Amino acid sequence: MKILQANKFYFLRGGAERYMLELSAWLSSQGHEVVPFAMRHPDNLETLYAEFFPSFVQTDRPRLDLEGLRTFGRMFYSLEARACLSRLLDATRPEVAHIHNIYTQLSPSILDALARRRVPTVMTVHDHHLVSSQYNVCADGCGPDFSRLGIVRGTLARPHKHSYAASFAQAATFAFHYNRGSYRNRVDLFLTPSEYMRRRLLSAGFPEDKVRTVRFGVDADVLQPRFDHDGYVLYFGRLSEEKGVETVIRAAKQLPEIPFKIVGSGPWEPALHAIAHEVKNVEFMGFRSGEALWDMVRGALCVLIPSRVQENFSLAALESMALGKPVISSNVGGMAEAVEDRVTGLLVPPNDLHAWVESIMRLAYDEDARLNLARAARLAAETTFHIRHHHAAVMRAYEDAIVRASTNR
Repeated sequence: MKILQANKFYFLRGGAERYMLELSAWLSSQGHEVVPFAMRHPDNLETLYAEFFPSFVQTDRPRLDLEGLRTFGRMFYSLEARACLSRLLDATRPEVAHIHNIYTQLSPSILDALARRRVPTVMTVHDHHLVSSQYNVCADGCGPDFSRLGIVRGTLARPHKHSYAASFAQAATFAFHYNRGSYRNRVDLFLTPSEYMRRRLLSAGFPEDKVRTVRFGVDADVLQPRFDHDGYVLYFGRLSEEKGVETVIRAAKQLPEIPFKIVGSGPWEPALHAIAHEVKNVEFMGFRSGEALWDMVRGALCVLIPSRVQENFSLAALESMALGKPVISSNVGGMAEAVEDRVTGLLVPPNDLHAWVESIMRLAYDEDARLNLARAARLAAETTFHIRHHHAAVMRAYEDAIVRASTNR
């Protein structure tokens, strides 16, 4: 099968890119032909199809100049991206398209190119963008919920990059595409990693027969578990405000006898260093990946996921479980679908510091309880969340989308 994989970036930048790249590698290993489509970027991986990619636009820093206006126009509708994809489709003729995060840098204009050529289209819903102009929706008690604000209030609240311009752009383009049905009417199947996100789409008016839960998976066969530990508590991931890493430092301050290690990088890193300045049992390890990261996870007594937003699902939780580590996670979004409370880990309210401290102490000082959770976590990774189930569900989605598209012609 020839499969188009479309995402705004074609390099490892975040969770959506990682998922897309790993899925593409697996598809290729199974004999399928993968055709990538993304925005041009200096960090993109090499591909024979780069000549079909639309031009780069700057989105990191909102600007009120010609480049900013160009980005704003791209968010609404990109004639360039549509034309580029049209040429790629004519040159490659894929049997199905798998869409990931395309907003802002590519825009839903590319869905029109797919619809015009009647290419069956599947979309993995990685975040809240289809139901809210706010990508990250705050958990209860962790901040205001801007997800239902209109354009004016959504602009004045400045939820996006603390910028009026960026917030207006997000609110206006969300309203335009939602009312137009840019995604709802042009995608054959939406794949949500959690029932939580499926419910969010249904409540936003997406057709029930178009939305299917396909939970992420982990390849437990290649991740060797370790059930003992080196005595430290671990956080690994992006160091950004919504991830709640400050909770790790505040808990560490109350547990000076337990070492805490923080692995990762991101925009919140300087602030976190300042907060942890006098907390002697917190160590920042910098960015790690591959076996260097897995070795850090294997040495931990548990892994913390203290997110302050409604998480869709968590690959970090599945990876920790596969490595034999219980997870203590904020009980937000779809996290309860990955971490079963008191079975494979512990779920706590994101802003209840006492609950975080108590949960960490329980695993640090009750080895039998920790081991029971660790072994159950590994078993769940080997069975319920094994990547083979995910891959099979994705292939069924491709086949079903092809049937749906042919029926609707």
